[in-house]
Amino acid sequence: MKSVLHDFWTWSRKRKIVDSVPEMPSITFQLGFRKTIDKETQQTIIDEVNRCSYSINPKIWIGVKWLATYISIRPGKLIRILEGDFDLKNKMVLIPDPKEKRPEYVPLLDEDIEIIKTFPPAIPSIPFFRHPKGVCGATEGEAFGPRLLYKWWKIAGTNLDIGDVDLYGGTRHSSAKALRHAFSPDQIKRATMHSTNKAFERYFSMELDDVRNIYAGTKAPDKADTNLTPKSGSTKKPNIIKLHN
Repeated sequence: MKSVLHDFWTWSRKRKIVDSVPEMPSITFQLGFRKTIDKETQQTIIDEVNRCSYSINPKIWIGVKWLATYISIRPGKLIRILEGDFDLKNKMVLIPDPKEKRPEYVPLLDEDIEIIKTFPPAIPSIPFFRHPKGVCGATEGEAFGPRLLYKWWKIAGTNLDIGDVDLYGGTRHSSAKALRHAFSPDQIKRATMHSTNKAFERYFSMELDDVRNIYAGTKAPDKADTNLTPKSGSTKKPNIIKLHN
């Protein structure tokens, strides 16, 4: 609000409506914290979204899944993706209307490329995240509303009796937090794409592969990998290295 007011008075001065810009007040604030969850809980909610919404529209589950995977994409940007924004040959998607007012390329994982290929080809100018025919209260081909994915995320959380965690905190923030165990803060910052577009322009192929590898790290670990210690009664013995002076 302060920025908008400052811009208004600056515009008024340039138009010679006023002689000077009033001094803007100093405003202090403290950022709040979003509630986050671990990757296993996140995956459980995503699976529940799949279970309860897939028969209605599989793209609801895909949208939630992608928010947890591609941590650079905000929900508002995700639902504005058009059919023509996908470049399956180069395995990426162009995010429309980026905040930085320049093209924003996001690399896609192979498993998501295969998911996209399961849908029939469509006109490039229509939304990818749109309602199919026969959905009550929605027009066929209409783009997802801004709160649709949030609605189904909350439904899944309620079904599982999981505490109050919003879509943004439970997907993007939780994934970024979990990545700290495997990647450096600088690498995670690159994956969120706050300031990497110039690097993408200079080192396009290499940067896309690097970020794709980071996005692969947002996946929940396989259940078989969650316990690396031998179970009780296992006959498998640990390897012992003998050290000599």
